[in-house]
Formats: sequence, structure tokens, C-alpha cells
Amino acid sequence: MDAITILFVNCTLKRSPEVSNTEALWQVIADKYQKQGYQAQQLRTADYNILPQNSAANPSLEDGFPQVLERIQSAHILVVGMPIHRGMRSSECHNLIERLHRLPSHIDPKTGRSALYNKVFGLLLLGDAANSGQCVAQTCQDFSKLGYTQPPDNTVTWYPPMDTAEGFIEAKGEASIAVNTAAQLLVDNSTALAQALQQHPLMTSVHQARAQARAIAQAALVDTATQISPKTIRTVAFKSDPSENSIDYRQVTKRIWTVMQAGMERGFTFKIISLRDRTFLAERDGKGFIYKIYPGHFSFRSQYSDYDGQQAKAHKLSLMQAYGLTVPISYGLFTTAAEIHANFFHKPFLEPLAFPLVAKPNSGSLSENVFVNITTLAQLEQAASTIEATGQKIQLESYISGRDYRVLILNHQYAGCVERRPANVTGDGQHTILDLFHLRNQEPGRGDRTEAHTTIHKLVFDDTSRRLLAQSGYTLDAVLPLGKRFYLQEKITASTGSDYIDCTDRLHHSIIRQCIDFSHKFSTLTLGFDLITTDISKPLSETGGAFNEYNFLPYVDLHENCNIGQKRPVCRLIWDYIEDHKAEIVTPYFNSF
Repeated sequence: MDAITILFVNCTLKRSPEVSNTEALWQVIADKYQKQGYQAQQLRTADYNILPQNSAANPSLEDGFPQVLERIQSAHILVVGMPIHRGMRSSECHNLIERLHRLPSHIDPKTGRSALYNKVFGLLLLGDAANSGQCVAQTCQDFSKLGYTQPPDNTVTWYPPMDTAEGFIEAKGEASIAVNTAAQLLVDNSTALAQALQQHPLMTSVHQARAQARAIAQAALVDTATQISPKTIRTVAFKSDPSENSIDYRQVTKRIWTVMQAGMERGFTFKIISLRDRTFLAERDGKGFIYKIYPGHFSFRSQYSDYDGQQAKAHKLSLMQAYGLTVPISYGLFTTAAEIHANFFHKPFLEPLAFPLVAKPNSGSLSENVFVNITTLAQLEQAASTIEATGQKIQLESYISGRDYRVLILNHQYAGCVERRPANVTGDGQHTILDLFHLRNQEPGRGDRTEAHTTIHKLVFDDTSRRLLAQSGYTLDAVLPLGKRFYLQEKITASTGSDYIDCTDRLHHSIIRQCIDFSHKFSTLTLGFDLITTDISKPLSETGGAFNEYNFLPYVDLHENCNIGQKRPVCRLIWDYIEDHKAEIVTPYFNSF
């Protein structure tokens, strides 16, 4: 069993060696640890210049947090001390907790547990007694969420006597019966618990707990497809309470609604069978069909006994390569970050690993946990560990430089192409970056970040934006030169305000031909391709571009509702097919299609 290590983190506002009442209170506790044979170390956060969260990404500023974090992680027992005023924690303590809670990379990838599990937490504070209980409860809760285990009587407090402003040292608080009693209980209980956790550590699996919770939630869901009658879609506001058997159209996602609108132009009406399962009923003149997400998807996916396997990114990449499409180099599929390290850095490998790289989950969408342009081993290990922590397998492939495009094939016909661009502002030589940000968010059609019934979302300014701003040397008050574009995000995600630019007429005919030819492998009506290239007007052989994925349920609304360039009525091609085959599809039996 390892020797128990103890660290006291003093969140006083005073730098060393200024006298600290908080440190004096700690010394009472430290002496009791020492009498039992334990050595305790201490640090003051004020000595380390821990940057606030919104400045931590600025490379020009020196951040002392990594040094403090290393010492915190190495301690079996952590005791945090601080002065309080009117029930509020010191700003040093608040900043430390905020930084600790923003560390997703410090998660055990196998279990999903925090790296601070099986460690013990104690608290000491001094100051006025008003609302101190709330401060104690909040702080203990914060560290519990970080993974710390808390023994009984883990808090030592000292409040100045009534009608005096004397501090702990001046009031000789070290002689207080209450302080010494609480200190002894903290020492006895924390060391006993730390020893117990070393001998019998918590083996909790967060991944397993979440999987069990999902299974319970899934089992509790009602099968709305068979037990609830279809609901009409409400497209106008009701002056009185709307019918219980109707659902507002804005609850339907924009891509699904875009397809419905094209069907309405053909005389179809629609009902919702299950909003959760995204199943709908299309009807015209007493005849119709039932479909899931897009018409034709039910009948298409029923052809596969393992449809989810068809969706795996590694499988898609392999299939495109087999059919002659240019794709990134695949370095394989891995279960753990350690497996990647063992394969590429400890033994010869058939395909040498060459940076830059892309690491992504083998399944998923919306760029979640996708890491691009990885240039160092440290970045690779962090990306792989993050993906591993989600329980997903890690797809590793070469990075393709260029712009990001979506090519749409409907009913084996070329329908359109859009460029996807991260949220950005473009200088006009007059407005500040902040002004441009607000002006862009006033553009027609931009919905809120969480809104489902929109294609274009409002721009978001977040930690990534702050980091990019700092790296560029700009501030929000900077005026960009005319035509100068500044990107607020690195990833292209709709919810952060990406742009969609129509490029349909510019796509090279050889790329169109490749997409159409490949689409004939499937009977699906809808097929989208993710394409990266520096110039879509040229063949991929000339630009070094590549296809990196295809999707059976592409976002058709990007083409119909793009915010730059010509809007394309692509969904008509879906309904053209239905009209051509209406005798088999649109029937009185309302079969699945």
C-alpha cells in the first residue's frame, strides 16, 4: 500500500509570504496529521497565477494551473481552505473549481470515471458565519462531482467571536475547543478512508451505469407507432387550445419538414405516427404510405440484417475505396489509445503512421468527437483517449487539406453541392468583430442554437472563439480590413452558426460521375457524400482531394435553404420517383416505404 499523501490548497487571496489566517487554521490540522506520522504539503493558488477559464486558451499568457493540477492529482487526501465573506467563496477557490470541472480529458477511458476517484476531500474555511452552510454544501458538492469521496465530519470552520473583527491568529483560534475537535475528526476520518480506498478502491463504471440507464429508459418508452393514433401537423397558430391530436410543425426537424413541403406541393398531407421514432404517414386521396425520416428509407434499411454495421465509418471508407473512389489513407480501427501506441510506436507496421491525422468515432454524426489535423503524438493520445472514453472504437486516417463540401444524389441523379464553412465574420473596414458578430446573427432565417426547425443557426461565441481571437492577435473591438475573414470556430457544426454556400454548378463532372456510379450500389433514394478538396472545379486527381464518408440520410435542407448562393429545390426528385411508382407506393393499404 502506498504512503498516504496529503495536500492543502490554500485559496487565500494573499500571496506568499504574507501572513494568512487560512494557513494558520490549516497548521492546526497539519500538526495533527504529523503526530500520526503523515507528512502534508501545501500551496497557495495565488502564487501560481491560475488563469480564469475564458483566458486559459490564450497562448500568450502563462497559466499556472497545470502545475497545481499535477500536485492535486498526486495527493490521496486533498484539503481545500479559504476565507469566506457573506457566505461567498474566495475568487481563488471559485476559479480553481471552475478549471477542475472543465477537464474532460482527465477521464478514465475504460470506465468513464474521473481521475480523482478514490481520493478523499476535506474542507476548512473561516470568516463570517452568515450563509456559511450554503458555502460548505456547494463546495463539498462541487468536489463530490469531481469524484472525491468525503468522510464524516470533513469540514473545519472558524468564525470570529461576536462583536469583534479579530482574525484567527489574533483571536488565538488555535486554542478553540471546536476547532481542535473538528480538526481531529477530519484527520482521523480522512486517513482511515484513504487507507480503505487504497485497499478496496471504488470500481464504479460510469459507462456501465449510463448503459443501464439507457436500457431502462428505452424499456419505459411507449411504442407510439402501434399504440397511438397518428397526429396531424399543425401549421397555424390556434386562438384557443390546440387539439391534443395535433403537433406543431416546428417540432419536426427542418430536413424532414423540407421533404414534407415538397410532398405538399404534390397534394400530399402528412401525419406524425411517432415523433421520437421519426415515422410519418403521407396521404393523398385516401391512399398513401408510411415512412421513416425520408420516403424510401424503411424499405431500404429493411434489406440489411445489420443496418448499423452499414453505418460504421470504417466500413464506408473501405467500400468507397473498393469501388475506386479516392479516400484518405486508413490506419485502422482501434479499441484503445494504448492499442494505437503499441501498433505504431513499439513495432514495425505495414503502413507507417504519417502526420497530420484525423481521429474519429467509428459511428456518430455532427462532427462530435472528431479531431482533425492532428500533428503531434500528444494530440493523438488526447484525441484517442477522448473517443475511447465514450465507448466508441477509434477510426484513424490521414488528414486531407481543403474545403468541406456535401454532394447530394437523389434517385441516382445529381441534385446539388454545398460548401460548409465554420462560423465566421468578414471585415468591411468599418465595424468591429463584435459588431459583425451581432449583424450576422440578425440575418434572416438564423435560428437559436438548440432550435430543431431551422437549417441556419445563430453564430456562437465560446471558449474556442476566445482562443482563436487570442491566437490571431485580435480583440472583439478590432476592425477587420475589407474582405478579411475571421473564423469563430474550428469545427463545422450547424449549431454554432456554420455557413452553407451553393456550389452546384461548379462541381467537376468527373466527381459527379463518381458519385452517381457509386450510388447505384444502393437502392436508397437519398445519398450524400462528404468531400474535401481545394478546388471542386477540378478532378480529385489534380487537387489531392478525397471522399471521407457517405450518408444514407443526408441533410437535404442544406441545399434548399443554403444562406449563400442559389437555393436548389432538390426534394422534388424524391417525389418525382414516388409519382413514377405511385401504383406500388401510394396505396389504400398504407404500406411501409
